[in-house]
Amino acid sequence: MAHPRTAIRNKVVELLLGHTGVAESVFASRVKPFLSNGWQNELPAIVVYTMDENGEIYNAAPREYLRTVEVVVEVHANADEALDDVLDTISRQVERRLLADDTLGDTVNDFTYSRTKMVIRDEGQDLIGGCRIIFDAEYLDRHPDDLFNETLPDLNTVVTDYSLSNARPDPADRARTIIEDLNP
Repeated sequence: MAHPRTAIRNKVVELLLGHTGVAESVFASRVKPFLSNGWQNELPAIVVYTMDENGEIYNAAPREYLRTVEVVVEVHANADEALDDVLDTISRQVERRLLADDTLGDTVNDFTYSRTKMVIRDEGQDLIGGCRIIFDAEYLDRHPDDLFNETLPDLNTVVTDYSLSNARPDPADRARTIIEDLNP
């Protein structure tokens, strides 16, 4: 079973593909687009990844955590005289697209804008500009999850041994019930 962060990243990419000024240049990896030489010729581009995550107990039993993960949508563009306008235009497209549904199609409980950070990087002979748009995605995560139940053996026998108010500590004086063959 994939981690919920994977589903969140994939959903963000799905929502952005073909709906911004970068067309199909949207990647769910910090590394993939930068591995090929000449990737700067394919700018502008968007990279989606997750950063820090916090959690707190939401339900004690069964144990369920309310987690908040930072989802980063990083926009890269050539650093020329139009850089700021390009970044602002694509950023607005990203924000409108992702904030139109605050559950990302039921992938998360809540999805909110947090902040934007503008950067300029010197990539060898090329100057690249970018912005990191950071969103907070809240989701519930149960532990143990549904896969845990699949690893448990079937319950076939139940044995109870009891005494009212624990008045008879001697095992021979206690009532006993044995139920067998629960899973024929």
